[in-house]
Amino acid sequence: MYSNLELANRIANSDQTAFNILYNKLWEKLYVFSQSIIMDEAEAKDILQEVWIDYWNRRKEISIKHNIEAYLYQAVRYKTYNILRNKKFNTIQLEVSYELSVDASIELNYDLEETHLRLNNYISKLPSRCQEIFTLSRNEGLSNKEIADKIGISIRTVENQISIALNSIKKNMEKAVLLLVLIFNL
Repeated sequence: MYSNLELANRIANSDQTAFNILYNKLWEKLYVFSQSIIMDEAEAKDILQEVWIDYWNRRKEISIKHNIEAYLYQAVRYKTYNILRNKKFNTIQLEVSYELSVDASIELNYDLEETHLRLNNYISKLPSRCQEIFTLSRNEGLSNKEIADKIGISIRTVENQISIALNSIKKNMEKAVLLLVLIFNL
């Protein structure tokens, strides 16, 4: 049996069989999740159909391949909440939607993966020397002196470059948080 990661990688390469396997593996869990919030079998099935079609259509664009299950749960939740937002729903649906959650480990893995991808994107936009110094410091765990000795610059230059990198990352992360606040009215 294939892991979800293997299936997601094969799906990204347009493997219809892998898509069918993942669909059969996760459909029931995703359906129960959506149906328990929306409390309408037909709408829950429609939501799942939209999510799976969207996933297939965007399979090459979706960079979340390490935890595709978390991605699909989030897509189902998003579509379900959009439907609920646009219609009047009863008190029970409200209570269930607030209390129902995806397994915390699935959500945590998804959030960590998204943050890691975003962080790597910000790092890749740094000037090459700054990027190199930051990577040596954070990924390889070298001290400022070890970095300075390794690439032949002063410790002060290493400190300045790390400071520039951290400030740039912080600024970009703040923009991302602000964007989320504006989009979701948090």
